[in-house]
Amino acid sequence: MRSLISLSARLGCPPPEEYHFHQAVINSRDAGPSSLFFALSGRNADGHDFVADVLGAGGAAVVSRDGFTGAVLEVDSVEEALLEAGAWARDEIGYPVVGITGSSGKTTTRKMLSAALSTRFSTWQTKGNLNNHLGLPLTLLNTPPDIEILVLEMGMNHPGELLRLGWVARPNLSLITNIGTAHIEHFGTREMIAEAKAEILNFTEEGGIAVIPQGEEILTLAAESRGLEIITHGPGGDCFLENGRAMPWGLDLALGYSGEHNMHNAVAAIAAAQRLGVDPVEAAEAISELRPGAGRGDVFQLRGVTVIDESYNANLQSTVACLISAVSAHDKPVIAVLGDMLELGERSLASHEEVLRKAEELGYGRLILVGHWFKEASESVTGIDVSFAEDWEAALGILRKTLEPGSTILVKGSNSMKLGRLVEELKKEDF
Repeated sequence: MRSLISLSARLGCPPPEEYHFHQAVINSRDAGPSSLFFALSGRNADGHDFVADVLGAGGAAVVSRDGFTGAVLEVDSVEEALLEAGAWARDEIGYPVVGITGSSGKTTTRKMLSAALSTRFSTWQTKGNLNNHLGLPLTLLNTPPDIEILVLEMGMNHPGELLRLGWVARPNLSLITNIGTAHIEHFGTREMIAEAKAEILNFTEEGGIAVIPQGEEILTLAAESRGLEIITHGPGGDCFLENGRAMPWGLDLALGYSGEHNMHNAVAAIAAAQRLGVDPVEAAEAISELRPGAGRGDVFQLRGVTVIDESYNANLQSTVACLISAVSAHDKPVIAVLGDMLELGERSLASHEEVLRKAEELGYGRLILVGHWFKEASESVTGIDVSFAEDWEAALGILRKTLEPGSTILVKGSNSMKLGRLVEELKKEDF
């Protein structure tokens, strides 16, 4: 239980009557006895409109304006108060905290590392997609008291975001999966993305650990300037993938996740787990037992058809990796349903063209393309049967008419393309 009076001192606001809370929430419907409600103002709702209901339910509220009585903290900004509260909760943690970021593979690597660490330690990790400036402090505030290692996923799509999250989390070990071109429209160049990812290293504990991709000079320099112990992963690094084996340990990787890119994620997770005290063999075994969730590499059979569900999100690197793994691991014919990759800025057309050229090079027989970027980019390929769909429903209609037993379907696209809905409907089909 945490003291509201202690938190008020950290936030610099007048102390209310004493109140102890065990759960922090930002949705008033989740508030109840012994909960602390942050009344955030969003695009669709203002949390202040529900403060009276929360107080009536026995919860506590942090609000940005007065007018309420009871266990209330009055602050200038509820959003900033939530970040400060997360940092306050972090101050009480005496065990290792791990921060994970990267252009892709964050969630998968976080799950892999948490599974590996759980073989030896009581481990807590980010739940769902709570990896931003709201979700990260909530995770810290809601971490149970009997935990021995905390694994935090940290997302970003603008410069400076990881500075804020790093200030709150202050990891002892930071793991960066890769540097790609996701969200490049907000940065301009890949180098600027690397600099933004390096922000997490600025708040990694001095003398702490950085597990970073081999050959990324910007990350290496940032880690060295902080005096961090550096462990590199990837070709030529301290740990790497070689013929399906995790090296230098010589471990065969048998993953529930598809694709070589996920094997690279596993190598990085094993290295981090070993540095924190877990035997690499035990780490690899724990990781092998994981199964991907919807949209994150789940592979299932559907009445003679194999479906590879990568619908959760997409960028250039992850899409190319999925194209490669689908044709190398599954029988042909392989059909790809590809939704537009968003937030690529001026590189949007070139990136979509690159994906299509790769699909052509790999021998894909058919592509079903959803979104205007892929439609525009399709002029760059001539050796593939291409169909266009306005949305996921239209793409499903095309599949219904053309799909044959024995086919493999790869589904990949940015979240807003809603290709996960297509996968859900496929599961109901009877081909």
